[in-house]
This record gives sequence, C-alpha cells and structure tokens, in this order.
Amino acid sequence: MGGLITPRIIYFMGFLDLLGVSLILPLILPVVNSLGASHITAGCITSLYGAIQLLSSPLAGWWSDGMGRRPVLLVCLLATAMSYVMLGASSSLLIIVIARVIAGVFKHSQTMCRAVLVDITLVQDRSHVFGTFNATSSMGFIVGPMLGGHLSEVPNGFRVVCSLAAALFIINFVLCWVFIPEKASDQRRVEAKKTPASQPRQSRSFIHDIEWSIFWDVFLVRFFLSFSSLVYRSNFSLLVKENFGASPRVIGYLISFQGIISATAGFLTGRVSKLYQNSSQELFHSSILLCFALLGLTIAPSLPFLLMCLVPLCISTAVIRVSSTAVTIGRCKPSQVGSITGFGQSIASVARMITPLVAGAAQQASLYGPGLIGTLSAAIGATFAGYVSREVKLKEL
Repeated sequence: MGGLITPRIIYFMGFLDLLGVSLILPLILPVVNSLGASHITAGCITSLYGAIQLLSSPLAGWWSDGMGRRPVLLVCLLATAMSYVMLGASSSLLIIVIARVIAGVFKHSQTMCRAVLVDITLVQDRSHVFGTFNATSSMGFIVGPMLGGHLSEVPNGFRVVCSLAAALFIINFVLCWVFIPEKASDQRRVEAKKTPASQPRQSRSFIHDIEWSIFWDVFLVRFFLSFSSLVYRSNFSLLVKENFGASPRVIGYLISFQGIISATAGFLTGRVSKLYQNSSQELFHSSILLCFALLGLTIAPSLPFLLMCLVPLCISTAVIRVSSTAVTIGRCKPSQVGSITGFGQSIASVARMITPLVAGAAQQASLYGPGLIGTLSAAIGATFAGYVSREVKLKEL
C-alpha cells in the first residue's frame, strides 16, 4: 500500500513546493527595488541564491545518502518555511539577503523528492515517475504567479504571500513526517555502510569521490542546456514588453501558458521514453528541438509566432529534465544517488547564478542578445548530447 501511495504523495509535495516558490519569485525583484536597490544590486541578490545552491546542493545530497532522505527533507522543508516567514517580515535589504541565504542553503526539497522517488521505484519506471513529478510540480507555476499577483495587491500583500508560501512548506513538512517511510532511509544507511562512500575520509571530500570520467559529458550537457533556456527566460518579461508591447496581463498569461504546456509535456514524457527505450538518444533529440525553439523565439516577428515557439521550448525542456536525470542516475552507484543528484542540481544552480548577469549584459548590447546566446548554448549542449548518445551506441555494439 505504501509503495503505491508514496509516489502520489511526492507528486503532491512537488506541486505544493513550486506553488510556494512561484507565489514569491515574481515579487522579490519589485520588493528589492522598492527598498532602494539598484538594478545591479537586485541582480546580485537574485544570483546569490544560485551561488549558494552551487555548494549546498551536493552537500545535501551527500548528507541524505548517509543519513537518509526523510530527515534531510524534513530539515529542508522546515528551514525553507522559516526563510519565507523572514522574507515576508523584511523591512531592509539585509533581512532579504539573510532570508535568501537560508533558502539557498536549505531549499533542496525538489532534489530530495527526486531522490526518494529513485529509492522507491524500479529502473524501468523512473522516466514515467520523473515525468509525472515534473508535470505536477509545473502545475504549481500555472497557479502561483497569478495567485501571488492578486494577493500582493491587498494590504501587506507581500507578507501575506510569503506567509502563504511558508504555510505550504509546513504542509509538506507534515506530509513528509506522516507518509514518507523511515524504511527507505534505513535501507539507504545499510547500503551506505556496505560501500566506501560512507567512510570518514570520503565524507570530508565527497566531491572527489565522483568519478568524473563517467559523468563529465552528461554534466556538460546539463549545464549548457540549463544555461540556454535560463538565459532566455531571465529577461522574458522585458523582452516581450519591448518587442511586442505586451502588457503585464498578457505577460502573465504567457507565463501561465508555458506552465500548462510544461505540465502536459511532463505527463507525456513517460510515453516518449517508452518509445525511445534509450534515454541518451531522447536527450540528444530534445536538445536539438530546444535549439530550434530558441532560434525561433529569438527571431519571432509577432506575438502569435512567439507563442507557437514556446510550445517546443516547454516540451523540449520537460523531456530534457527527465532524460538527463535518467542518463545521470543510470551511471550512479546506489550509494551515490543523492550526491550525484545534488551535484546535478548544483550545475543548474551555476547557470541560474550567472544567467541574470549574462542576460542583462546581452540585452543591453542587443534586444536579440539573450536569445542568440541561448541558441548557441543549446547548440553546444546538443553537440555534447550527440557525443553521449554515440558513446552509448558504441558500448551496446
């Protein structure tokens, strides 16, 4: 019974997680600007979260490999809720920075949920499970921005929004406490004791335990593909406004439309994976699709054309998240799933840290700058993905 219920609980937790994040995310920059921060300062505060996640993601994953998923997830959820309460009560930039630092250190609930799913699902079911998890999580981004925008207009709106986000993470804390079994954590600790990964020397230098000769190519793929989509989306609202004169309401609908397509694509990724039966080839083809989607978005002559190009963008990124995770985990030892998953998340954190600065500089040079850089990055990622696919084929011969 628990094996059937737990994945569904994880899906629901993923939805609440990104619902809470998307409530706040569009409001942080306006609040920072209202406190007198310059655009450069606001960009640095935005990049701070990704910079901290770069270090904390693999640490959290390694910690869960030894201690168990459930206790680490509980700590992450509670600390994230506290950071949002602090953010809502902020009256100065210093408090906002402290709140974002706490979130950067502990906001690993998505990574931990994926690690739990790895522990409780069969290898052949993982693409479907990851796709469903990503889809239900993406549904939070459909509701969150619109709900947060409406609530922010009431008296003390930002505090109300932050309090609601914190409450969602407290709900996830309760769900984790009640439904996530200790059994999976105990099993992880047993496996860890059987492998060198749990020895004291390696606990001090777990990054050096990663076999880079096995993972370097897929890590590069994940970086370039993450960077390509993030560098375009960093300034998406400003790009659409300047290019097509879109109003905030239209921009909101465009963001929600992307959430709908991403969620739908996530639910279908399991079927796509069954058709391919090869995660590396699936990754290669979806990276090519991403490249063409970004090129179309960059040269889009009208809003309807841009809307049409958003569809392959959302589909390709949804498939890439699943296929790249499947390829990465397929190369992992059981005792290193958390560490490798966490390090994979830190790769996205690197991209998330630098894309606001790159996108801003590129857009200052040219309105098409972010899209062109994203297209180039996607092309590099597709090249490495082709290498990964070719190596897999050679091993199968």
